[in-house]
Amino acid sequence: MPKQHLLTAQGNRIAIVSGLRTPFARRDTGFKDAYATSLGTMVTNELLSRLAIDRNEIEQLVFGQVLQQPDIPNPAREIALALNMPRLQSYSISSSCLSGLQAIVNVAGSILSGSISAGIAGGADSISNAPISLSPRVIYKFKSIFKAETLDEKFRRFRDFSWGDFKLHGVNLKDFTTQLSVAELSEQIAQDYNISRAAQDEYARFSNEKASNAWKLGLFKEEVMQSVPRPYTDFVVADTLINAATRLQYYQRFSPIMHKPYATVTEANIPQPMDGAAAVLLMNESRAKALGLEVLGYIRSYAITGNDIWHNMFAGATISSSIALERASLTLADMDFIDIHETSASQMIMNIRLFESDEFAKNQLNRTACLGKIDLDKLNHLGGSIAFGNPRAVTSLRTVIQSLFTLKRKGGGTSLVASSGLGGLGAAMVLETE
Repeated sequence: MPKQHLLTAQGNRIAIVSGLRTPFARRDTGFKDAYATSLGTMVTNELLSRLAIDRNEIEQLVFGQVLQQPDIPNPAREIALALNMPRLQSYSISSSCLSGLQAIVNVAGSILSGSISAGIAGGADSISNAPISLSPRVIYKFKSIFKAETLDEKFRRFRDFSWGDFKLHGVNLKDFTTQLSVAELSEQIAQDYNISRAAQDEYARFSNEKASNAWKLGLFKEEVMQSVPRPYTDFVVADTLINAATRLQYYQRFSPIMHKPYATVTEANIPQPMDGAAAVLLMNESRAKALGLEVLGYIRSYAITGNDIWHNMFAGATISSSIALERASLTLADMDFIDIHETSASQMIMNIRLFESDEFAKNQLNRTACLGKIDLDKLNHLGGSIAFGNPRAVTSLRTVIQSLFTLKRKGGGTSLVASSGLGGLGAAMVLETE
């Protein structure tokens, strides 16, 4: 596979100048009254306010949102308008938990082509304000009533309704084709790979412990903003962490989600949906330096992949990491840190095994040897999605921001960020700082 040359025609790298996110809040708590667009506007405004930059420098805004409001078809455009940037090219994407990385790739592509010099990639999701709807069958019945020519016919068709028809449908968090939820897919992984509940609970505890320690040490003060969302009645300063989740006794109180005697996946060893938003500013390297901006890091390589959905749907993190590392002409051992979105504890344990599986490398990655053994001290160094929660369009942006600030504190180096998602999607990116 050829090396990936992420350089403009003038030889400039893609610089990530800065990144910022809101705290991640549990459903119906601090962000309960704020739509995702409001969260996205808030974080983008704060990102720009912290930089000595004319907002006219920004030429593109790409925002991810997975749980979309039907009356807001292009959240990115609404964010641009709310920021009084009406001339800003802005569009929205949705690609499961990869949405944030995909937004970064899209803006980076525009910079590489020379179309723009600077753009913002972001993501926002609100489980608290996820849309609720009636089933399509009910809507069809109502339409047929309106079309009926006589009152008798209208009444007859109305009598066809049952109380069950009027059951409200919340957002579907399942994979559309397989109709399997993250919990069901994680259970499938646990059974296929013989991953015990004890192993999953211990992994989840470790993720929570690292996140809790990072907050206590104040390591997120630069990358997580204090948030006062519209209508300005709530004040959110930190992620909604569960202190008890750092102790194994906490996990014993949960029953398996699937009511099967063999089930192992619980609400405690998978990440919970959250409200939140994040944004990063990308620029042509020379333009950033000409403006006197300190660069947070650079994109060395990336890969966006798809894989089978009926078996190992969440193997995308390994598949995409293989390609991204090869495109960067680097190995896993070269990475100072590795940040992988925790779709679930079983998903992470599976991918850790796949990274060091020669069989998977030969059969699925077209490699002669495995990627290597992941150093657990480098993996999700400050905690992962099981601890922080998972606002789906935002979570891969969190990994990028978290990884770059960690490299900055170290004084430079390289890191790998990766994510798997519903639909058999995978994404990975190699980042470097100086």
